[in-house]
Amino acid sequence: MNRLKIYYFLFSLSCFYLFSNCKTDVDLGKETKFPVISTLFNNRMLLLLKGTYATDNPLDWSELNNGTGDLYIDSQGDGLDPIMTLTNLPKAADLPIFLDIGEVRISSKFDKGFNDLTQIRDTVDSNKFWDFIAPNRQVFCTRTYSLDNNTCLESDGILKAYDFFNGIGAQFPSNDPSAETLSWEEAAALGKAWLGREYYYSGIYFRSLVTGFALDAGLPVTLRFDNRPNIFGLNIVPRNNYAPGTTTAEKSAIVPKMFPSLFSQTFEQAVQSDMRIREGFDPYILEVRINLKENLMLHSYTSSRSTTVTYVGVSDIFFDHKGEGDAGGNIISRARVIYPETASSLTISGGTNSLLHYYGIFRFEETEFINELPLAATPAKQTAKIKYLNPGTYKVVCLGDVSKRDGYPDTVVRETAFTIPEFPFRQTYNVDLACP
Repeated sequence: MNRLKIYYFLFSLSCFYLFSNCKTDVDLGKETKFPVISTLFNNRMLLLLKGTYATDNPLDWSELNNGTGDLYIDSQGDGLDPIMTLTNLPKAADLPIFLDIGEVRISSKFDKGFNDLTQIRDTVDSNKFWDFIAPNRQVFCTRTYSLDNNTCLESDGILKAYDFFNGIGAQFPSNDPSAETLSWEEAAALGKAWLGREYYYSGIYFRSLVTGFALDAGLPVTLRFDNRPNIFGLNIVPRNNYAPGTTTAEKSAIVPKMFPSLFSQTFEQAVQSDMRIREGFDPYILEVRINLKENLMLHSYTSSRSTTVTYVGVSDIFFDHKGEGDAGGNIISRARVIYPETASSLTISGGTNSLLHYYGIFRFEETEFINELPLAATPAKQTAKIKYLNPGTYKVVCLGDVSKRDGYPDTVVRETAFTIPEFPFRQTYNVDLACP
């Protein structure tokens, strides 16, 4: 009995010490410095955003544009882009980039998402269609944009911008989406060998994407970003919402391409799905990426005041820009779910260190290698490696930025198939493919 009293005394003492160190109203203003109860429970999912064509080891800023580190420049004059003002044009590495991302969503409603979300007509449709997994706004910046504290600095946005562009991926705060779908009996009746939920769409909602070089009639353009005035640059979201030549009437029936930047899983991509969230407790990564870093290009258009605006946008990958105010349709997205506990790595031999070629990884059933981002990709270097691949059969494709030099691979050189087996887990496999 005495021993029980001693235990009770020690337990009471420890509780007193614990709660005596709890925060009180006096501590207001320092809440973010201490963990709260919700942070003590780890999410099963880690959401990573990447702003690169390559998932692994993307080219360094100095390696872009075939090793010059220069920004691409669109064709200009004679009915193309108006003659640009290129005074004090920075290298790609020195270009300030500011991203204000409202949220990230995914959806398992395959039929409702056909035709680039044009069936989503109102808030009710949107709420039924999307899983709002990451509704907390995030601001990334390659450099600070104000002398006082700002949203980017408060949320480690400079580090996240670095990770966004270097292949690590910027962590985006999120909630775990649902994995619950069918019972074992229902799954067996449909011939499904797994339990969980398959997602077919992802969307990154850009509030603003500012590139820090823009001139209007030769004078620097300024704007407000994160409610801070006099930021040098141009918000290219309005420029990229619609493809060049889109009429005003057509715009009323089209979902803006940057709100969201949409990934729609095709039938071929769904055969061996990389968007399945299994039931259980094993952790996974949801990786969502866009092609931005490798495809920065100078464009120009004539303003409503008949002046020429020169700015850094995205290269003419799919839609040629010829001086229109709209220059969209060239930023594309892809998402995948990775299970690090069971995923394996891939090394690829045969690369010649060409800065114009990539190894793209696609599911074996996929036949579209150009108009879709690869499931995974890396520059065709002698040390080429892909960090995470789920089990399955794949193609590795040597792709070259050959036909139209703009930073985006547009030519299939050669391909070969390989398989990542179910067992053993976390192995490293090698495939050989000469590239180029």
